[in-house]
Amino acid sequence: MEIVKNPHYDFLGKGKILIPLSIALTLAAVAYVPGHIRYGVEFSGGTQLILKFSSSPRVDRIRSVVDKTSPGSVIQTYDDPGKNQVMVRLPGGGSEATELSGPAQSVLAGLARDYAENPVKESSTEIVGPIVGSELRRKAIQLTLFGLAFQLLYIGFRFNGIVWGAAATIAVFHDVLITLGLLVLFGYEVTLNVIAALLTLVGYSVNDTIVVFDRVRENLRQRRKEPLPKIINDSVNQTLSRTLISSGTTFLTVLGLYAFGGEVLRSFAFAMVVGIVVGTYSSIYIASPIVVWWRGLRKDRRPAAKAAL
Repeated sequence: MEIVKNPHYDFLGKGKILIPLSIALTLAAVAYVPGHIRYGVEFSGGTQLILKFSSSPRVDRIRSVVDKTSPGSVIQTYDDPGKNQVMVRLPGGGSEATELSGPAQSVLAGLARDYAENPVKESSTEIVGPIVGSELRRKAIQLTLFGLAFQLLYIGFRFNGIVWGAAATIAVFHDVLITLGLLVLFGYEVTLNVIAALLTLVGYSVNDTIVVFDRVRENLRQRRKEPLPKIINDSVNQTLSRTLISSGTTFLTVLGLYAFGGEVLRSFAFAMVVGIVVGTYSSIYIASPIVVWWRGLRKDRRPAAKAAL
C-alpha cells in the first residue's frame, strides 16, 4: 500500500533551515524545563486522593476547600464523569506516613464541613514519601539513559558504524527534550504515565529511523558509485509511504485518546501526540542529515591528512 509513490522530494535540502530551528527549540527546552517542571506525586512525594461524591461534583467548590489546607494541590475529574469522582493530589510535607496523611484528613474534614450538600461517599488514599519519590525519579532517568546507550551500541553494531547509532540517539534526545518542553509549557505534571509515553516515543522514533537507515544500507550496496546525500534522500522518499501510514495511524489513535480518554490519560496522550509528530520529523530531518554531515566531515579530513604527509 502506497500513499505517495517516490515523490523525489529534496528532504535533505531543507536541512539548512530546519536543523538550526531544531537546535534552537532543543536549547529552549533545556533552558525552560528545569525551572518550570512539576513532578507528580509518584516522584515528588505526597498524597493522592480519589473522592467519589454523591452527585456531580463542582471542581471550583472542591478547589476552594482544598486550597485552605493544601495550597498548590492538583484537582481534576477522574475516570468516567458519570461516576462523580475527583482526583486530588496534595504536595508532600514530611517524611513520615502520618505527616503525609494529615493533609488528606484535613481535606476530607473540610469537604464534610464546607461542601456538605454533596458528601463524599467513598475515598481512597495513596501516600508516597519523598524518599520513595526521589528514588523513582532517579530510576526513571537511569532507565532512559541506559536504553539510549544500548540503542546506540546496537544500531552501531548492526549498521557497521557508530555514526548510525549516534544519529538515531541524537534524534531521540531531540524528540524527548522537545516533547518534555511542550509538556511543561502546557502545565502537565511529569508522572509515571508521562515517563511511559516518553519511552514509547523513544521506540517509535528509533523504529522510523531504522526503517530509513535500512533502506539506505540496501541502496548503498546497489548504488556504490552514487553520492551518499542522493542515496539517503532517495531512501527517505522510498520509505515515505510506510512512514506516513505507520505514524499517521498511530497519531490518529493517540489523538482520539487525548480527546476522549479523560483527565487521567491526558498527559500521556498529549506526550504521544506531540512525540509522534516530532519523532517522524526527526527521522527525516535530524538523523539522516547527521549521517551525511559526519561522512562528509571524514572525507574532508582524509585529503587534509594526506596533504600533511
